[in-house]
Amino acid sequence: MLSENILKIISGVFVGIYIARYLGPDQFGLLSYSLAIVSIFMSVSRLGMESILVRDLTKYPDQANAYMGTAFGLMMMASVAGFILLANIIYLLETDPVTQFYILVIAVGILFQALLVIDYRFQSQVKAKYSSISKSIALSVSSIIKVYLVWSQAEILYFAIAYAIDHLIIAIVLSLMYFSKYNFNFFVAFSRKYVKRLLSSAWPMIMSGIAGIVLIRIDQLFIANMLGMNQVGLYAAASKIYEGWMTIIFVITISILPMLIKLKEQSSEIYFDKLQHFFKLLFWSSVLFSIIVSTFSDSIINILFGLQFEESKDILALMVWVSLFTSFGFMSARYLIVEGLQKKIAKRNWIAIMINIPSNYVLIPMLGVNGAVISTMISMFFAHYLLDYLDPDLVELRKIKNSSLLLRRTYEQ
Repeated sequence: MLSENILKIISGVFVGIYIARYLGPDQFGLLSYSLAIVSIFMSVSRLGMESILVRDLTKYPDQANAYMGTAFGLMMMASVAGFILLANIIYLLETDPVTQFYILVIAVGILFQALLVIDYRFQSQVKAKYSSISKSIALSVSSIIKVYLVWSQAEILYFAIAYAIDHLIIAIVLSLMYFSKYNFNFFVAFSRKYVKRLLSSAWPMIMSGIAGIVLIRIDQLFIANMLGMNQVGLYAAASKIYEGWMTIIFVITISILPMLIKLKEQSSEIYFDKLQHFFKLLFWSSVLFSIIVSTFSDSIINILFGLQFEESKDILALMVWVSLFTSFGFMSARYLIVEGLQKKIAKRNWIAIMINIPSNYVLIPMLGVNGAVISTMISMFFAHYLLDYLDPDLVELRKIKNSSLLLRRTYEQ
């Protein structure tokens, strides 16, 4: 799993930087804009099954085929419906036929999401290593293809195709790994009696997933429509550095979740002490990261992206400070899961979106791309810190965060 996440950083950040240098701000902006739109519908097509199906397969292993078959059928229907809906939306709202075409090409990847049920089966059996090996192979192949496209000086269309093929490669490798261990009976095991059970549990996760991905990508949609693709490219370049650091923070918070669950059961005192330790560690390491990156943003952008992205340096210098509140958000999500308050994760994300949208409308015309960054910072600060003061269920979480900010050694309940 560690190797998989390292490959994700290499593929998502370093290969992304390599592609950006080659395409330049305009074309990289167009590619990033297309990926941002598709990612929203990609999230919907999974129907929140990454959490719900793993849980149910763990509880009812003897009914695995029925659950997998039903989830596969539902996700396949959601994928087809999502693709058709996306095609109609961009036909009505997107005026540029070239942009429409690239979005549709990348969106083909949505149709392969249903085979992720194999990944969830492996996870439910504590055999995540098979999923990780499969996804690591797929990420390696995908990265090689994209690097080759740069070497061969391919047109942007081929990069769009490559991003669509990413999901096909993952589906193929996962299927081969699954076939080596099990049979494919789940393909014909769709059961109506499981539909309501899965969907009723999945709705909160669907809304949470949509909110999470919209919150990440909405800035690029506003910038594209208000400032143009060139500015999206500059913003997306800066965000590669930010996203690389956030991936590291996310992996840390995910990896410590099982430990926090065990500590919660064993000792309340040690549990809260460790929570504060990790909040403090992630927040202040993000402060250090932000100071270094903002100080040397000029050199970082010039070395990684080249002079054509020089305007990204100011965006990067400001954007990295969002990581302070995002790190709080990732760690808060783990706390909410342990405490059985996971529904609040979606609520916080939707509140952040409702703050982000009007802020973008006001700040982007005034401050350009930096207005979008400031808008994100405001929404993250409210959702992942100030909101704790308005929710009586989060008094303990607020105390932990304040102790972390003040560098107190121990947490006081």
